[in-house]
Amino acid sequence: MNLNDIRKLFDYTEYANRLALDAAEKLTGEQQRHDFKISHGSIHGTLVHMAGAEWIWLERWKGVSHSRIWVADDFASVPALRARWQEIENERRQLLEGLSEEKLHQELSYKNIKGEPFTLPLVEQMQHVVNHATLHRGQVVGMIRQLGVQPPAVDLLYYLIAR
Repeated sequence: MNLNDIRKLFDYTEYANRLALDAAEKLTGEQQRHDFKISHGSIHGTLVHMAGAEWIWLERWKGVSHSRIWVADDFASVPALRARWQEIENERRQLLEGLSEEKLHQELSYKNIKGEPFTLPLVEQMQHVVNHATLHRGQVVGMIRQLGVQPPAVDLLYYLIAR
């Protein structure tokens, strides 16, 4: 996997995340916070977890390992979460623009939220972040569908067709 591939995957992730946020914003507050007893409980909670994970990994890539990830109560609304998530995406784009192929494949150490040390190539960490977002977006889409609402099409194929 090269730098162009990683950039495309993050572009897809941002595109699909925006679709999920758009769909969530059309729901009532009660629907957003309904506990589906999966993932991080609610659509709101799962979206917060997704954004928090993207933030925590970005921070690790900048050399900072945090011991706490965001929870649903950290954001009062989907628009507040969207604003913060946009900042994360902007920072990540800057990081990706300044990244070289060599650095992409270098080992990078970090600590998880429990303080346990790990080392993986940066490219593999980035692949994980994209895959993690895909997993949880699928859960959000499923929750939206359980509410009887038509969810957005967030598969990679739809992104590739829309480009």
